[in-house]
Amino acid sequence: MPPDDLALALRLADAADAVSMGFFTGEAVVTTTKPDGSPVTAADPAVERRLAAIVGAERPGDGFLGEEVGAVAPAGGPNGAGPRGRRRWVVDGVDGTVLFAAGAAEWATQIALEADGEFVVGVSTSPALGLRWWASRGGGAWRARIGGTAPPVRLAVSTTPGAAPGGAGAGAAAWRTCCVPLRRSLRGAERALADRLAAGTRDVAPTVHGALLVAEGAIEACLQPQGALWDYAAPSVIVAEAGGRSGGLDGGTTLAEPLLYSNGATHDVLLALLREDA
Repeated sequence: MPPDDLALALRLADAADAVSMGFFTGEAVVTTTKPDGSPVTAADPAVERRLAAIVGAERPGDGFLGEEVGAVAPAGGPNGAGPRGRRRWVVDGVDGTVLFAAGAAEWATQIALEADGEFVVGVSTSPALGLRWWASRGGGAWRARIGGTAPPVRLAVSTTPGAAPGGAGAGAAAWRTCCVPLRRSLRGAERALADRLAAGTRDVAPTVHGALLVAEGAIEACLQPQGALWDYAAPSVIVAEAGGRSGGLDGGTTLAEPLLYSNGATHDVLLALLREDA
């Protein structure tokens, strides 16, 4: 990975913050409904268009994928096939649109770089909270205040073990977990999964930043039963570089719903819990 990729990702985050905060007022804003029933604001595509333009200018051989703008082919060829190989930036302009539209601060822009099928850079920037998290493969995971002068804090997942002498799942009731989005907003199989996790562990207040709480060591795991690549990519790099693990319920590392982020040690026990009666 070229050393300037993380630097570019952080500049993209600065640009995203400038655009998104131009729309965010702390009060309710107008939304429209997409074909899948989810809301979108004017900020969502505006952020992605701005970042796609920067990538096109600074990395003409890289591809770009945004939740709202879709796939943008690179100058070097389709699917990110440029002079430095198969590369693609994956972006969610506003992750937590419902919160953004309601005037709540707990939303973010997710920015990730995929190189040769592996996500190698991840940035989650939350300007209304004044916080940013980032990671690069082999470079660790970090958090800092946006515009602050204090040095960034290196992140590490909790050291809670995955098993206890009482059995494979012993101690799981004390593990801190959350679900994104709120359990009460889920239906059907997704609600059943979330309820199973909550019943077998210590359910804590959810937040759109649940995966980042895992990376910070504040909780042991976060279940995200709804989402797509642009939701999962950046947090997965941050969790991995903090020493954790993420993947689907099949035990693999594919970033597809439903996704489980964990401190690593608890992962297999939690997978077994989530698979019960599935």
